[in-house]
Amino acid sequence: MTSTIAFRLSERVNRVKPSAIRRMLQAASGVRDAIHLEQGEPDFATPSHIIEAALDAARGGATHYTPIDGALELRSAIARKLERENHITADPETEVTVTSGSQECMLAASLAFLDPGDEALVLSPYYPAHYEDVLLAEASPVEVPLDQGEGGEVTYEILEGKATSRTKLLWVCSPSNPTGRVFSRKEIETIAEFAIDRDLLVLSDEIYERLTYDGAEHISIASLPEMHDHTITINGFSKTYAMTGWRIGYMVAPKALSDGLRKVHYYMALCPNSISQKAALAALEGPQDCVRQMVEEYARRRRLVSSMLSEMAGVDFAKPSGAFYFFPDFSSFIKDDLSLAMDLLRKAKVVTVPGSGFGSAGVGHLRISYSTKPEVIEEGLKRISDYLYSLR
Repeated sequence: MTSTIAFRLSERVNRVKPSAIRRMLQAASGVRDAIHLEQGEPDFATPSHIIEAALDAARGGATHYTPIDGALELRSAIARKLERENHITADPETEVTVTSGSQECMLAASLAFLDPGDEALVLSPYYPAHYEDVLLAEASPVEVPLDQGEGGEVTYEILEGKATSRTKLLWVCSPSNPTGRVFSRKEIETIAEFAIDRDLLVLSDEIYERLTYDGAEHISIASLPEMHDHTITINGFSKTYAMTGWRIGYMVAPKALSDGLRKVHYYMALCPNSISQKAALAALEGPQDCVRQMVEEYARRRRLVSSMLSEMAGVDFAKPSGAFYFFPDFSSFIKDDLSLAMDLLRKAKVVTVPGSGFGSAGVGHLRISYSTKPEVIEEGLKRISDYLYSLR
């Protein structure tokens, strides 16, 4: 029996729009022989030593609740990794919180530190959750559009032009989803200076930190002078170790901030997955050759995409320094990127993501992921090229 009762959604949910990535996945459902270049998921299997650690944990009885903020053994390993790789000193007992993926961190941070009437600066193009989580906290996201050309750097003046007396925090994602851009040391230092001057909280999404190319340097903003007290660092295992389905991440912040984050975390997730925590520990403390091999393969795919896009007359793009995305500008063909994405899906059977789904600075662009096999990438880009040629 089907219910006919209609329940009204809350206003906060009505303000939020579904992710453009999910919308394209749904639109592609049932399309036979489609080439999927839309999803940012590693096509590699989780390394075998991580899987074995999880199996051993399950067989050994690690199937119960863990400490709410994650097993101290894992938090300690994360703290050692932060010190070694990110130059961040964090107390594992009070400043590291293990979560159900990095996505949980984003909403927890927004709910913990934003009130109705507050504003949050979001560098655009942005990862959709950064923007929508601000809305779920009943605050106002304010886009800070960045030029997608080679010279579109973050400046103090750009940030100052968007800030008001209500600005409370600022979102940073480097390496960037959707553009693959790695912010320079100068840009990170500029953001830090602005945050200190304005007494802002910085939410730093660093999930792609290990995926960098051509000598690009990832810099954790919390490692800069005075920024420890101004930063919540968000990270996880999904991209580096091909562990998207394990749903395990972490957030790092000074105790005064972590106390609030942990309160929200408790009511969102209670505690992180026990077996995934054992797997994450093995990822951090086990061999890292697997990471190097995956990054080398991404680098090869990156060269393939760059070469093929270069042959498409009228397509402008900046070669990304990190993550596994290109964000080319197709506006010389069709200015409406959603129409272009849907046309490519219907007529070329290629799934991409419209750039406008990542903010106003993404209009006219498409996000293309190279986290899939080279032969799939090559066929997908060939179909895109053939379709664009048909428009001339």
